Amino acid sequence: MNDADPVRRALARLVDSGELRAEQVEPVALAVHEALRAGGAAGRVRWSEIVSYVGGGLVLAGAATFVGLGWDRMTQPARVAVLAVITVLLLAAAAWLGRTVPPVSGRTVPPAADGTVAVRRRVAATLAALGSGTAALCVGVVAGGHEVLAGGVAGMVVASAAYAALPTAIGLLACGALALVTVTGLLDLFARPSGAAWGAGYIALGALVLALALAGRLVPRSLALGMGAAIALFGGQWPVMWDEEAWGYSATAVIALVCLALYGRERAWVLIVAGVSGLTLAIPEAVWHWTGGAVGGAVILVLTGAVLLAAAGLGVLLHRRAAR
Repeated sequence: MNDADPVRRALARLVDSGELRAEQVEPVALAVHEALRAGGAAGRVRWSEIVSYVGGGLVLAGAATFVGLGWDRMTQPARVAVLAVITVLLLAAAAWLGRTVPPVSGRTVPPAADGTVAVRRRVAATLAALGSGTAALCVGVVAGGHEVLAGGVAGMVVASAAYAALPTAIGLLACGALALVTVTGLLDLFARPSGAAWGAGYIALGALVLALALAGRLVPRSLALGMGAAIALFGGQWPVMWDEEAWGYSATAVIALVCLALYGRERAWVLIVAGVSGLTLAIPEAVWHWTGGAVGGAVILVLTGAVLLAAAGLGVLLHRRAAR
């Protein structure tokens, strides 16, 4: 036994007192040292990761500036070539960094015991998310029509592939954003933007994201639940922007109540936030619509505050019941 090691000295005292067996000293000491090394690595600032983010951001900003200044003077082939090169560079860098990341087992993200692997995982996922965005722009430029739909589908394919390889928060956000673009392209193709059909489309997308999150298909789970609820609430509010208030506040209230009901099962704080926010929007909108705008702004503010307090109280009650 190494007498200079304070961990082993402490374990030896436990052996002397009879609280630990002698053959257990070495395994326990190794486990403690490994935990201490992992904690120290987690607490250090990983400058390589910061430099990677800054470098990637500067490259993207420089490319965006170059494209922005010369975009009007570029021909379509030149625009496609520039966006394609940027996309290939971003995705190639993401693939190179992610080549040593261990595969994901099951449906959960493995704990990042190795700090280097965790850094590569985050940087690779970030570069892949940026690459999916530039891929969407590239295909949108190539498409002769329905650019939003074509670009959204292309970007969604790239983002989904990257997320399947490296399930991270930034990858999930990229998939959600590009799914929203894709649904917008589909709605633009089949429905009027001023109708409730657009709101229904966004609500359906939000419900799909919530269903996948509840089924354990999306991680991080809380982020997926929050993203699905936010998209659904956006869809609920869409008719309000086109003077279809009744559809808007009714759908928003239903979505809010569903989120509060789901909290009893999931106990994710984002569901309470979504439920409280939805009710805070829907009830004042309903009162304003029912009274024909006769109530003043001050009354609406008071009503909104009262609804917010009541919804928050309901959220606290649900939290207490779920905690039992």
